[in-house]
Amino acid sequence: MKISNVVKTVTNRYHTANPFIIAEKLNIQVEWCYFDELPLGKTIYFGKRPIIMLNEDIKHRPYQYFVMGHELGHVILQEGLVGYYTSSTRAHGQLETEADEFSAALMGLLYIEDNDCLPSSYEDLARQYGLPYDIIKY
Repeated sequence: MKISNVVKTVTNRYHTANPFIIAEKLNIQVEWCYFDELPLGKTIYFGKRPIIMLNEDIKHRPYQYFVMGHELGHVILQEGLVGYYTSSTRAHGQLETEADEFSAALMGLLYIEDNDCLPSSYEDLARQYGLPYDIIKY
């Protein structure tokens, strides 16, 4: 499974790259919660239904989009892996990386959607949607 293909499929199906709108169209409940500094976001399941919980501290900040995209990536890419995810530290790292890559690809398409042009640099994405600098891989 190539993550960029999954992102393209999702954005084509829902006609947007905005992770909040995609979650709404997928009937995924999103709750703003009071956490300490961390986590910025967390996905839990109520039965088989995902609930994305976002830290109230990031509301109305640029990186709310990246964090929401990351959590949406968990829901879309890793459906049904909740038990595996929590019981394996090795899988934890891989699943977090996949969710980051999903969100980064989604933010690239959201930038185009919002600005009618490609970002000129990674810094454009970081500034507008809060992409972290530590996910850049060369």
